[in-house]
Amino acid sequence: MASRNIVLMLLIILILTGCSQQVQKEGEQPPRTDAPREKGFTGYVVDRKEKSILVVNPEHEEIGTNGETSRYYPAKWFSNVPDSQIGTYVEVWTDGSPEVEPYPGRARAESIAEYAAATPDGAKISEADAIRGGIYLSDGKEISLPVIEDVEFHPDTGIWTVRMRDAMSADGNQAQIELEVRDVEPVESVQEQKSE
Repeated sequence: MASRNIVLMLLIILILTGCSQQVQKEGEQPPRTDAPREKGFTGYVVDRKEKSILVVNPEHEEIGTNGETSRYYPAKWFSNVPDSQIGTYVEVWTDGSPEVEPYPGRARAESIAEYAAATPDGAKISEADAIRGGIYLSDGKEISLPVIEDVEFHPDTGIWTVRMRDAMSADGNQAQIELEVRDVEPVESVQEQKSE
């Protein structure tokens, strides 16, 4: 009889522990186990080399020495990124390996989220295309570490205004540079034309 009670108690314990899983509310998405838990590094892709991208966050910190202040923009090169285009706004999570700290920093990307670039009504190109165009303009090429601060489309003139600063500028106030990019449809590459 005593062994029967023990078996019965073990059976009850087994049943109770098996029924203790989390209950999901109706209409609620189950938590993703592969989703990163902490906020990643966000910013615009402003350069790329092979499978690496340079991401610069437009949110700055005021830093100063000897009574003068300047802006510090977080910037990092991320390796292990195959396809992100210049001008794209991204969030990057690292794989936890040590980061190299000279400015801009370096880290290995574990995952990346690209945010869809807006194409306003009446525009032929996206915000990312306008940023890319601004960086490739002759004035944009003179900026060693572009910080994208604002992008605006003017439908009445068909012009995009891309406002940026140079994070590496020796100029104390890192003056804002305003570049105008024409809103023209992107030209297909020769490869794309041959495949049709």
